[in-house]
Amino acid sequence: MTTDTSSLYAAWKKIYPRHQEGFFRNLRWVLYALELGIFFLLPFLRWQRSAGLPTQAVLFDLPGRKFYIFDLVIWPQDIFLLAFLLIAAAIGLFFMTALAGRVLCGYMCLQTVWTDLFLLLEKLFEGNRKQRIKLDSSPWGIKKAVIKAGKHLSWLLVSLLTGFAVVAYFIDVFTLPQQIMEGSLPFAAGMTVCLAAVSTYAMAGFAREQVCIYMCPYARFQGAMFDEDTLIVAYNPQLGEPRESNRRTRAAMGAKAGMCIDCNACVTTCPTGIDIRDGQQYECIMCGACIDACDSVRQRLGGGGERLLSYTSLQEIKGNKTHWLRGRVVAYAALMALVLGGFVLYLAHHATVELTVIGHRQPLYIMQSDGSIQNNYTIRILNMTSSEQTYALGVEGLAGAALTVAAVSSEDARGHPLLTAAPGSVTPFTVYLRQARDHVTSGKQELRFTLAAQSPQGGSTSYTSVFIRP
Repeated sequence: MTTDTSSLYAAWKKIYPRHQEGFFRNLRWVLYALELGIFFLLPFLRWQRSAGLPTQAVLFDLPGRKFYIFDLVIWPQDIFLLAFLLIAAAIGLFFMTALAGRVLCGYMCLQTVWTDLFLLLEKLFEGNRKQRIKLDSSPWGIKKAVIKAGKHLSWLLVSLLTGFAVVAYFIDVFTLPQQIMEGSLPFAAGMTVCLAAVSTYAMAGFAREQVCIYMCPYARFQGAMFDEDTLIVAYNPQLGEPRESNRRTRAAMGAKAGMCIDCNACVTTCPTGIDIRDGQQYECIMCGACIDACDSVRQRLGGGGERLLSYTSLQEIKGNKTHWLRGRVVAYAALMALVLGGFVLYLAHHATVELTVIGHRQPLYIMQSDGSIQNNYTIRILNMTSSEQTYALGVEGLAGAALTVAAVSSEDARGHPLLTAAPGSVTPFTVYLRQARDHVTSGKQELRFTLAAQSPQGGSTSYTSVFIRP
């Protein structure tokens, strides 16, 4: 016995969203321009740093294992900051969802921004919604092939520019063209350009609303963070129902007719192809296109009063007042402030220098002719500032100690060796620590190496080690 399961699956139908001008469309264009401008132009911004350091303001230097973000330098040991940012982003997403639904999807999501950009290019080549539908249904010919080729070439150009922009955050943007022309671009960078370009071309050009509906996990769990006070795009059935499109019928119904004339303008402008009048749906990305469409129809008909479609809440539709300060909203805001506060506090007080001390094992100690004991160490100074620093090296906790550093002869007023470290680098030194005979006892003793910069920006640190004796 066979079971027919064809009804379980719906065949995909291409959506032809109609371009609709209006307040929310203009707002989205402003935010899109800001987001695209930052993404494409930020790598070109220069930042003054010491000689030898990159001058690109934002550069993720993977070979050098350093992230440069203006005056901030993120080192491998600061990678936990990424966890802070991811946690803050997740909490921020929960906060915005509880407060205003999927508004970030409609106005700031990369998929939405690039899809709208591709739709704009499609409109420039193929025309408005009706013309695009007619073109796709017409047989292939020279004219159709030229139009389609022009559209896809423009998509490929934007996709390649997107791929190069991604790589420009990892390789200085002014050396990137030269490496491409010379064929010296690293393989990983070339693959990144290709993957970013292909994914942009596929997602924004073809997948479009399917990413928002089926591929994005946020669409599946965001409903759990909604409540009746969440701001959503909603249709007011009390004003719109019953719908009637025929003028004579509406005239006969009089006041019984709803405001909705069933023109389907809200449906044809929706980028995900839903009918917002059917109620709250997870496919809605809250872009406000349907509101602009409905407002334009009302203005042409000379209508006034309340909007049929608007950013509202289920509470307001019921005639109640929206409660903005709710438990979950306050909790998300407090958690986000706590995480971001910890992030900022760490950046404001994080160490600018790091000291590592490794004792030599062969030999563990050296008996000197005068009866003193000497231990040898290798120290590494990590200068995390953007300028060269000079540090005074000292030792505490070892009586009768005398400290010398190989190839270093300069000292400060207290007799501490002065060590110079280049900006953004790890500098090794060989250190000889000797304890006078009169203070030598048996066994090992714990001590502490101290490192203090001569300038306030250089910071200070210490490292606990041991001194080995017979």
